[in-house]
Amino acid sequence: MLEEWEEYQSILKEMKTTRAVQGKYRKQWKKGLAMSSKGGQPNTAPYTNAAPALGKSGLGPMEESTALVPKIKDDLNRELWGDDDKIKSEIAVKLLRIAEDFYKKLDIPADILNITLTGSMANYNWTEKSDLDVHIVIDYSAVDDNVELVEKYLAEAKTNWNRNHEIMINGHEVEIYVQNFNEPHHSTGVYSIMDNDWLIKPEPAEFEVSEDAIKQKYKSVQETIKMIERLQKEQKYEEVYGDTDRLKAKIRNYRQSGLETGGEFSVENLVFKALRNGGELEKMSDLKREAYDRMMSINEVTRKKR
Repeated sequence: MLEEWEEYQSILKEMKTTRAVQGKYRKQWKKGLAMSSKGGQPNTAPYTNAAPALGKSGLGPMEESTALVPKIKDDLNRELWGDDDKIKSEIAVKLLRIAEDFYKKLDIPADILNITLTGSMANYNWTEKSDLDVHIVIDYSAVDDNVELVEKYLAEAKTNWNRNHEIMINGHEVEIYVQNFNEPHHSTGVYSIMDNDWLIKPEPAEFEVSEDAIKQKYKSVQETIKMIERLQKEQKYEEVYGDTDRLKAKIRNYRQSGLETGGEFSVENLVFKALRNGGELEKMSDLKREAYDRMMSINEVTRKKR
């Protein structure tokens, strides 16, 4: 453990982050985190003092891995967190190395302000399918004045990296994201891997949510995907490409709206997680990619017959 801790510290030095530069932004960033993590008003949906409203939709008993509404755990995932609620040093080393390797390949002129772990694995609503959401925090404007262009570039880089890598830590996949320092972040658990401390420490909390509402939206998306699959079989590839692109954007905006108004336990965010865990998001990406490839291909046999 001592050797791993020393390696952890040496990695931080290697990253050559300027603490003076970081200090300029961290106060503003932490303030933004504190504001955005509050979600809805106290004692209003989705946060209430009532017991969780689970199992009211008539679905009957569901295995945790397929449940639409996640269960709040009594504890953090102890494969990741030590008894002192600090991240285990061997895992911190791996996550820092992964973040460093990813960021170096971007070759952009912006200091790393922080590297954080957030999402379900930094909270009490983790499941066996939860990802390790690693966020590299930078100032987008230090890359280019056109922040929107920087955002699109980094989103594409993130997508390509996550698509080409499947790094697993204790059965959980690592997902990389480059976050702007002033970007609203809707999470009740944020841990700084660089500082080895919580920026926002989560608390186990009961919440009330309509499972019927989640099931209804989930089924609606499933039906839309089935319709797109029928179009794929009919070789209507342009329609497939356009429909999947619009559906993905709709789901993305739907989730963002929920995060902004209700936080991570909003119906919209829980629908998104159900779609991800159920494989629907991956299926949409596959349909879109296959449709594009077919659109851009020429059927040599058909062309010769002509």
